Amino acid sequence: MPTIDLSCYRAVADAIAILLSPHAEVVIHDLERDEVFSVANPFTGIRAGDPSHLKLTSDDLVNEGAVIGPYQKVGDRGQSLRSVTAVLSDGDGVAVGLMCINLDYSQQEAALEILEKLVKPATAQSHPEILFRNDWRYQVRQEIQRFQQENHLTEKELRGAANRRKVLARLDQKGLFYARKSMEQIAGFLGVSRATVYNDLVSIRSNQSSGRMP
Repeated sequence: MPTIDLSCYRAVADAIAILLSPHAEVVIHDLERDEVFSVANPFTGIRAGDPSHLKLTSDDLVNEGAVIGPYQKVGDRGQSLRSVTAVLSDGDGVAVGLMCINLDYSQQEAALEILEKLVKPATAQSHPEILFRNDWRYQVRQEIQRFQQENHLTEKELRGAANRRKVLARLDQKGLFYARKSMEQIAGFLGVSRATVYNDLVSIRSNQSSGRMP
């Protein structure tokens, strides 16, 4: 197998490890020797000179492409790793080494789990009726959110004329325009002017009285 000086990749490995410090380990494997050539920021127990246990040749990698992954791995302490491998080739395109970048995201995974529990606690109850039954502003927000979720709408789609009128018709049906300054509040929630809401509401009520949909 043609050889190449893998030491020329060591600076690249060091740079990646420094940039992603302390979460990245970068391992260069020598395919000819089937051993670890170097390790930048080692944290999985791999050391330079260790057997790679890959037993791969350039022919084995010919259909894999220049980059393999990303893929999941488990570290020596059970930590979650996301890895990607670059195939290092000589001037003839023959694979002579591999550069494996192991990213330890176990700490971030734990932080995400904490955030998820904070955002969606397992013991969270449905909205206490007694606290919100007289808060018409909350009821407006809840109805708008329900409409958006039921129809799988983005914020921009929700504020489109057709969907906006459907929301207003829904709010009107539930009597949520009765409160003082409700029109201004609802206009604010929907990102339009009070005049737009007023005109839409007049049109909706006119259509309903004539049997037409909003």
